[in-house]
Amino acid sequence: MSAPYPWLGVVWQHLLATRTRPAQALLLAGPRGVGKGALAQAWAQALLCEAPLAGGAACGSCPACHWFTAGTHPDYLHLTLQEKTTKDGETRLATAIEVDQARAAVDFVRLSTYRAGARVVRIDPADALNLAAANALLKVLEEPPLNTVFVLVSDQPRRLLPTIRSRCSRLDIGLPTVEAASDWLAGQNLGAEAGTLLALSGAPLDALRWSESGEWESRRELLEQLAQPAELDPVGLGERWKTLAPRLWHGVAYKWLADLLAVRLRGRARFNLDFVPALDALGGKADLARLLALARQLAEEGRVLEHPLNRAVQMQAWLVRYRNVFD
Repeated sequence: MSAPYPWLGVVWQHLLATRTRPAQALLLAGPRGVGKGALAQAWAQALLCEAPLAGGAACGSCPACHWFTAGTHPDYLHLTLQEKTTKDGETRLATAIEVDQARAAVDFVRLSTYRAGARVVRIDPADALNLAAANALLKVLEEPPLNTVFVLVSDQPRRLLPTIRSRCSRLDIGLPTVEAASDWLAGQNLGAEAGTLLALSGAPLDALRWSESGEWESRRELLEQLAQPAELDPVGLGERWKTLAPRLWHGVAYKWLADLLAVRLRGRARFNLDFVPALDALGGKADLARLLALARQLAEEGRVLEHPLNRAVQMQAWLVRYRNVFD
C-alpha cells in the first residue's frame, strides 16, 4: 500500500520505518485539506494488519484488513464528532468530542485485544476534544496499555491542552508544493477551475471538496452580490443566506475582504482569481479604515461561528456595514 496521496510519500515512509516500535501517542498536525485523516487511517490499518508487506504497509487481504476496510475491526476505535438531534428535530454535527466518548475510549483500551495484536484509537479532530474529554484521556495517553497506539489528528494543535501535546510524538504535515497539488488536481478532472480552486482553498483536498460540493456555486452567488455593493439588499439577502453553513459564509467573506484589502493597498488578489476585474474596480473605491474595521469584525466572529445567534439579523448588519465601505 502506497501513501494515501503523492505528497505524503516521505511522511508515510517515516511512519512505516517505525512500525515495529511505533509512538504510542502520535499527533499528526498540519493545515486542513492535506490528507492527515487518510494518513492516520492508513497508519492504523498498517498497525493492525496481520500479514504486512515487506516495507511495513498493510497487505489489504488478511482478515484484519478486511475487517478494517468494512469498519468492523474489533481493535480499532475512531473517536470523532457525532451527529446530534436538536430540540427542533434537526440533525447536526456536534461541535465537540465530549467526555462520555472519551471515557468509552478509556474503557476500550483497558480491555484485552481481540486478536492478541495491536489496538489503535484514532482521535480526529483532536482539537475538538472539550476540556473534560481531554482530561479524561490524559492518564491513558501518558501510560498507554501494552500494544495500544493513539493517533491524534489536528488542524489546530494549539487548541489542544499543553498536557495532551506533551504526551504525544508530533509529526507535522505541511502543504504540498503548488506543482504537486496542481498535478494531482489535474488528474481529478477539475478543468480550468483547478487553479482558482487551489488558490481559494490553499490545500488540494479542500479544492476537490469545493468542486464536488454545492459550495462552489454558493460561493459564486455570494460573490456576485458582494461585487455590486450599491445594489445590495441587506434585508433580503440576510434572509436568503441565513441557511448557509456558517463556515462557508465566513470563509468566503473573509477571503473576499482579504483580496479587497490587497487591491486597496496596491497589491493583487490572491484568492478569488475568477473575480479579479470586480476586485480591481472595487478596491480603489473602498474606504480603508472601514474595510479594516469590517475585516477585524469578521475575524472576531470566526471564533463563535456555531453560536446560536440570529443568523439573518447578523448577516443583515454585516451587509449594511459592507455597503458603507464604498459610500
